[in-house]
Amino acid sequence: MNKLYINTPQNVKFEYKLASLGARVLAFAIDYGIIITYFIFIFLLLALSGFLDSKDSWLIMGIVSLASLPAIFYTLILETAMEGQTVGKRLMKVKVVKIDGTRATFYQYFIRWISNTVDIFLSMGGLGILSIILTKNSQRLGDLAADTTVINIKEDLNLKVTLFEELTAEHLVTYPEVVRLTDRDVNQIKEIFETAKSRKNYGIVLALATRVEILLGIKSQLAPEDFIPLIIQDHYYIYRDK
Repeated sequence: MNKLYINTPQNVKFEYKLASLGARVLAFAIDYGIIITYFIFIFLLLALSGFLDSKDSWLIMGIVSLASLPAIFYTLILETAMEGQTVGKRLMKVKVVKIDGTRATFYQYFIRWISNTVDIFLSMGGLGILSIILTKNSQRLGDLAADTTVINIKEDLNLKVTLFEELTAEHLVTYPEVVRLTDRDVNQIKEIFETAKSRKNYGIVLALATRVEILLGIKSQLAPEDFIPLIIQDHYYIYRDK
C-alpha cells in the first residue's frame, strides 16, 4: 500500500497509509447509494402526496430543487462536519486530509466537492480513477486542486495486541493525561519511537518526546527514551479493558 510521508518542523517523521483505490470506490458507491435512495424517497413522498399533479410547473420545480439541496451538498456538508469523512468514508475507514496530514479546511472540502463535476460526473469517474492511479499521493484532480489526499485510518490491530502483551497487572499510570491521545496517535508514536531506536537517531526520540509533552500539557523529568514507552504503556493500560 502506498504511504504518505510527512516530516514535521521538529524533524519527527509521520507515516500515513494512503487509502486504496478500492476503498475509495466503495466509499463513493455507499455515499451515492445513499443519495439515490434519498432522491427516490423524496420522489415517492411528493408523488404520494399528489404534489406532482399540480399544474404549477414552476412551483413543482422550486420544491423539487429545494428538496434536492441536501443530496447535492451531501459530500461537502458531511466532510466538513465529520472532519473529512462521509458515511461511506467512515464505513471504509478513510478520510480526507491536507497533504501534510492535518485536517483540511472548508475551502479545501469545497474545492474537492466542486471538482466532482470533472473528476466523476463528466468523465464517468474515469479522470478521477486515472489521476488516483498515476499520482504519487493517490490524488484525484480535486485533491490536486485542493492540496489534499485520502488516507486509511484503520487501526493496526496487531500492533495494539503487541502493546497489550507488554503490560503487567501491577502497572501504575504515571500520566493520566494520555486519555487525550487516540489509539492511532499512540500507534504512530510507537512506530516513530521504534524506528528512531533502530536507526539510533536520538534526535528524533527527543523531538518526539517534546511533541508528546506539548500535546499532553506536561513536563516529564524522565529521559526521552524512558518517557515515550511509559506514555504508550499508560495509554494502553487505561484502555485495555474498554
